[in-house]
Amino acid sequence: MSEQQFDGTADYKELQHLLTDIDSLPPELRADVFNHLPAMLQSLVALFEAELKGVVKNPGQHAQRLMINQANYLGGIQTYTPRNDKLKTTLRNIAIYNAHNRGASIEKLRVEHRLTDVQIYAIIKEQTLAERTRRQLNLF
Repeated sequence: MSEQQFDGTADYKELQHLLTDIDSLPPELRADVFNHLPAMLQSLVALFEAELKGVVKNPGQHAQRLMINQANYLGGIQTYTPRNDKLKTTLRNIAIYNAHNRGASIEKLRVEHRLTDVQIYAIIKEQTLAERTRRQLNLF
Protein backbone atom coordinates (compact mmCIF):
# COMPACT_ATOMS: atom_id res chain seq x y z
CA MET A 1 0.00 0.00 0.00
CA SER A 2 1.44 3.37 -0.93
CA GLU A 3 1.77 6.15 1.62
CA GLN A 4 -0.98 8.12 -0.11
CA GLN A 5 -3.57 5.38 0.25
CA PHE A 6 -5.96 5.43 3.20
CA ASP A 7 -5.17 2.83 5.85
CA GLY A 8 -8.59 2.42 7.42
CA THR A 9 -7.49 -0.18 9.97
CA ALA A 10 -4.73 1.94 11.47
CA ASP A 11 -6.96 5.00 11.46
CA TYR A 12 -9.79 3.07 13.15
CA LYS A 13 -7.48 1.75 15.89
CA GLU A 14 -6.14 5.26 16.50
CA LEU A 15 -9.69 6.63 16.67
CA GLN A 16 -10.78 3.94 19.14
CA HIS A 17 -7.78 4.74 21.32
CA LEU A 18 -8.70 8.44 21.22
CA LEU A 19 -12.33 7.67 22.15
CA THR A 20 -11.19 5.50 25.06
CA ASP A 21 -8.95 8.33 26.28
CA ILE A 22 -11.80 10.85 26.05
CA ASP A 23 -14.22 8.48 27.81
CA SER A 24 -11.82 8.21 30.74
CA LEU A 25 -11.68 11.99 31.32
CA PRO A 26 -13.50 13.46 34.32
CA PRO A 27 -16.80 15.16 33.30
CA GLU A 28 -15.49 18.71 33.91
CA LEU A 29 -12.39 18.19 31.78
CA ARG A 30 -14.41 16.41 29.11
CA ALA A 31 -16.86 19.35 28.96
CA ASP A 32 -13.93 21.76 28.70
CA VAL A 33 -12.49 19.80 25.75
CA PHE A 34 -15.80 19.89 23.86
CA ASN A 35 -16.39 23.56 24.67
CA HIS A 36 -13.22 24.42 22.75
CA LEU A 37 -14.40 22.75 19.54
CA PRO A 38 -15.44 24.77 16.49
CA ALA A 39 -19.06 25.96 16.59
CA MET A 40 -20.16 23.57 13.82
CA LEU A 41 -18.95 20.55 15.77
CA GLN A 42 -20.59 21.84 18.95
CA SER A 43 -23.84 22.20 17.00
CA LEU A 44 -23.54 18.61 15.80
CA VAL A 45 -23.05 17.41 19.37
CA ALA A 46 -26.17 19.32 20.44
CA LEU A 47 -28.17 17.92 17.50
CA PHE A 48 -27.08 14.33 18.17
CA GLU A 49 -27.71 14.72 21.91
CA ALA A 50 -31.24 16.03 21.35
CA GLU A 51 -32.00 13.10 19.06
CA LEU A 52 -30.56 10.52 21.48
CA LYS A 53 -32.35 11.78 24.61
CA GLY A 54 -34.72 9.15 25.92
CA VAL A 55 -33.21 6.52 23.64
CA VAL A 56 -29.83 5.81 25.24
CA LYS A 57 -28.13 6.31 28.58
CA ASN A 58 -25.67 9.22 28.58
CA PRO A 59 -26.91 10.87 25.37
CA GLY A 60 -24.27 13.60 25.68
CA GLN A 61 -21.43 11.09 25.70
CA HIS A 62 -22.90 9.17 22.75
CA ALA A 63 -23.40 12.45 20.87
CA GLN A 64 -19.77 13.39 21.42
CA ARG A 65 -18.60 9.99 20.18
CA LEU A 66 -20.80 10.29 17.09
CA MET A 67 -19.43 13.75 16.35
CA ILE A 68 -15.84 12.52 16.72
CA ASN A 69 -16.52 9.63 14.36
CA GLN A 70 -18.22 11.89 11.84
CA ALA A 71 -15.42 14.47 12.04
CA ASN A 72 -12.90 11.67 11.57
CA TYR A 73 -14.76 10.32 8.54
CA LEU A 74 -15.73 13.62 6.87
CA GLY A 75 -13.28 16.04 8.47
CA GLY A 76 -11.48 18.37 6.11
CA ILE A 77 -13.52 17.52 3.03
CA GLN A 78 -16.42 19.42 1.63
CA THR A 79 -19.51 17.26 1.42
CA TYR A 80 -23.01 17.77 0.13
CA THR A 81 -25.75 16.66 2.47
CA PRO A 82 -29.04 16.59 0.61
CA ARG A 83 -32.13 17.97 2.29
CA ASN A 84 -34.75 15.45 3.21
CA ASP A 85 -37.38 17.07 0.97
CA LYS A 86 -38.12 13.80 -0.81
CA LEU A 87 -38.79 12.04 2.50
CA LYS A 88 -41.00 14.90 3.69
CA THR A 89 -42.95 14.83 0.43
CA THR A 90 -43.41 11.07 0.59
CA LEU A 91 -44.64 11.24 4.19
CA ARG A 92 -46.96 14.13 3.32
CA ASN A 93 -48.42 12.17 0.41
CA ILE A 94 -49.04 9.13 2.61
CA ALA A 95 -50.73 11.38 5.20
CA ILE A 96 -52.96 12.87 2.48
CA TYR A 97 -53.90 9.40 1.25
CA ASN A 98 -54.67 8.17 4.79
CA ALA A 99 -56.71 11.29 5.61
CA HIS A 100 -58.69 10.88 2.38
CA ASN A 101 -59.40 7.25 3.26
CA ARG A 102 -60.67 8.39 6.67
CA GLY A 103 -63.12 10.72 4.96
CA ALA A 104 -61.31 14.05 4.67
CA SER A 105 -62.59 16.14 1.79
CA ILE A 106 -60.41 17.19 -1.12
CA GLU A 107 -61.06 20.83 -0.20
CA LYS A 108 -59.88 20.30 3.38
CA LEU A 109 -56.74 18.49 2.21
CA ARG A 110 -56.08 21.18 -0.40
CA VAL A 111 -56.25 23.96 2.18
CA GLU A 112 -54.33 22.06 4.86
CA HIS A 113 -51.42 21.15 2.57
CA ARG A 114 -51.58 24.28 0.39
CA LEU A 115 -51.89 22.30 -2.85
CA THR A 116 -54.30 22.40 -5.78
CA ASP A 117 -57.20 20.03 -6.28
CA VAL A 118 -55.36 18.48 -9.21
CA GLN A 119 -52.29 17.83 -7.05
CA ILE A 120 -54.41 16.23 -4.31
CA TYR A 121 -56.15 13.95 -6.83
CA ALA A 122 -52.78 13.00 -8.37
CA ILE A 123 -51.34 12.17 -4.93
CA ILE A 124 -54.37 10.02 -4.06
CA LYS A 125 -54.11 8.20 -7.39
CA GLU A 126 -50.36 7.65 -6.95
CA GLN A 127 -50.77 6.39 -3.38
CA THR A 128 -53.70 4.15 -4.35
CA LEU A 129 -51.54 2.49 -7.00
CA ALA A 130 -48.65 2.13 -4.55
CA GLU A 131 -50.95 0.62 -1.92
CA ARG A 132 -52.44 -1.79 -4.45
CA THR A 133 -48.93 -2.85 -5.51
CA ARG A 134 -47.96 -3.50 -1.89
CA ARG A 135 -51.07 -5.57 -1.15
CA GLN A 136 -51.52 -7.55 -4.35
CA LEU A 137 -49.25 -10.26 -5.63
CA ASN A 138 -47.58 -9.65 -8.95
CA LEU A 139 -48.64 -12.53 -11.18
CA PHE A 140 -46.26 -11.73 -14.00
